[in-house]
Amino acid sequence: MKKWLPVFLLISTMLVWAANFHFTKIALLYYSTLGIATWRFFLSAVALVALLYSKYKTGLFKIKLNAKEWGYTFLTGFLGIFLTIYFFNKGLETTSAVNGSLIIATTPAITGVLSYIFEKQRLKIFQWLAILLSFSGVVLIIIKGDLSSLFEFQFVLGDFYILGMALVFSLSQIVIAKYLAHLDAILVTTLSILFGLACFAMVSFSEMLTAPLPQNPEFWVSILFLGFLGSAAAYVAFYYCVAKIGSTSSSLYMNLIPFFAVLLAFPFGEKIYGIQLIGGSLIIAGLLGYRFAKNS
Repeated sequence: MKKWLPVFLLISTMLVWAANFHFTKIALLYYSTLGIATWRFFLSAVALVALLYSKYKTGLFKIKLNAKEWGYTFLTGFLGIFLTIYFFNKGLETTSAVNGSLIIATTPAITGVLSYIFEKQRLKIFQWLAILLSFSGVVLIIIKGDLSSLFEFQFVLGDFYILGMALVFSLSQIVIAKYLAHLDAILVTTLSILFGLACFAMVSFSEMLTAPLPQNPEFWVSILFLGFLGSAAAYVAFYYCVAKIGSTSSSLYMNLIPFFAVLLAFPFGEKIYGIQLIGGSLIIAGLLGYRFAKNS
């Protein structure tokens, strides 16, 4: 079971993260970007602190991290929680859930490039070609198949936010794999989310005091899903896998997000366009090519 545990956890995590796109779109109908993120990570922080205490009991207060570990954990929270989710929510204000899931599928390729830069992992020529193919799919989605928009700069801003999310999330994976892999995944996730929550709380403090909370059940169902499953459970599982099998190998499973997001688009009532399928096919083809070239 241990051999297949990372595979099972990664597939389950990608399904949950695909659903995050749709649930976030629902929550954005009723509340702001920062407010949603703050409530999401408040709930996930409560769940993770309870989980951490149940695991360590009073031994939790005896856990010690050195200065570098604290610094890298904060960096993970800032990049992998605060900036990632801020870009994620801002992006979904103007782009579709399917579009966002297709663009975020470039994360494995971005992680491969960053691994080359920061971890000196050499990439083969076919891996570079696969990365180029993947990014061509992103460009096709962003310009919606209209080459004139490429020259007239007619883009949806949300697409660029999602692309920014892929970049900062990939950076957080490199930090975990290189500097925090020796620590307990639940501990790293809890501390990272607490740091991310602190950042969100600081920038949304005035808004949280003045803006009334939505009463719509759809909003709270979305927040509960995002907080407990989409954040607490999913981040623990993913960080565990990054520590066990590495950032590049774990991120390769993110090519499942577009597939799951398209499947979930039907029950969530979101339209799917042909250009999304073509662009998504190029992204996934590039990712599969990257994986084949890596293993050959």
